[in-house]
Amino acid sequence: MKKTTVTALFMLAGLLSAGSAFAQTQHAVTAYVPFQFSVGDKVLPEGNYRFDPETSPLQAYGVLIQNIDQPRYAVLVRGTDGPWEALPIYTADRGRLVFNVYQGEHFLREVRGPLNAVNAEIPRSASEKGAQRSLMASHPTQTTISVGQ
Repeated sequence: MKKTTVTALFMLAGLLSAGSAFAQTQHAVTAYVPFQFSVGDKVLPEGNYRFDPETSPLQAYGVLIQNIDQPRYAVLVRGTDGPWEALPIYTADRGRLVFNVYQGEHFLREVRGPLNAVNAEIPRSASEKGAQRSLMASHPTQTTISVGQ
């Protein structure tokens, strides 16, 4: 009886950890970004990127952005909940990245994944606010890239 209980507990623990690992990979989105872009105070080169949600009690709506080809290019940024999650009609099967563009300079603004993936609005950084002021532009142009999951 004891042996059966121990075996069942080990199997349950294995299933739970496998399910947790599967759930974590489902929440990430990937995309090729064909241009250099800024996130917070970091400038990241063009390349293949992975966007992982990093939410904890201290870091709500955190997003880990990592260049897949060159892992040294990574940044953890704190975002805010995007308004699209509150809309019952938002049923995107694919996500997208939204960049604000000021004279060719790209700033990541939103990461929108499918409903079970990362969704965050990235606050404007000091460098983006500076670019906006220098152009006296109240509304930047935007570039959107589709993402995979």
